[in-house]
Amino acid sequence: MPMTIFTLASFVTACLITVAASAQTIYKSVDQYGNVTYSDEPPANATAEKLELKPLNTTPAITPAPAPSPPLVSPTPSPSPEPEATSPPKQASGYGLRLVTPKSEQRFGPAEKTLTVVMLTQRKLEPGLRFEVYIDGKVQETTDSNNVSIALSKALQGRRSVSAAVVDGAGNVIERTEERTIFVIRPAGHS
Repeated sequence: MPMTIFTLASFVTACLITVAASAQTIYKSVDQYGNVTYSDEPPANATAEKLELKPLNTTPAITPAPAPSPPLVSPTPSPSPEPEATSPPKQASGYGLRLVTPKSEQRFGPAEKTLTVVMLTQRKLEPGLRFEVYIDGKVQETTDSNNVSIALSKALQGRRSVSAAVVDGAGNVIERTEERTIFVIRPAGHS
C-alpha cells in the first residue's frame, strides 16, 4: 500500500508541476494518514508548505516557413508558325457529326431500293461547308442536307462500309464519323 500511495503521489506531483508551470507556486500538504496532496491553492483546513518551482525549460513552437511561391516569370511568347501558303485556313470543328442511320451491321435485302443515310450535328453548317457520304471510303454523295438517299444497285452488293464527313470548299475534311459496316443483298438479275 505505501508503494501505491508513493506512485499516486508521484503521478499527482508530475501533473501538478505541469499544470502549475505557469503559476510557479504550489502548495504541499500531508493529511493525518500521511497522504500527500499538491495544489495551486492552499488548503482551507490544513497547513501547507509553499513550494517555489524552478522555471521549466521550454522551447517555443517553431512555425514552419511558408512554402516559397513560384517566381513570377512572364511567359516568353513562342514564335508563331508561319502559315503555309498552300493550305487553306482550317474551319472550326465541333460539329459533333454522327450517323443515325444506317445502323452498324444492318442488312438491306432485295426489296429495299435505297440506302438512307441520316446524319446529325450539334450546330448548323457554316457557309462554304458541305456533307460527303462515303461508301468504302469513296465519295458517294455530296450535299448540304443531312439526309441522303442512295440508290442500291447490284454494284453495291456485299459487305460495305459507310461514313460521312464535314468538308470545306477545298475538299479538306473538317470532321468525320466512324465507319459502319452494312450488308447489301441483291438478286443476280437486279441492276
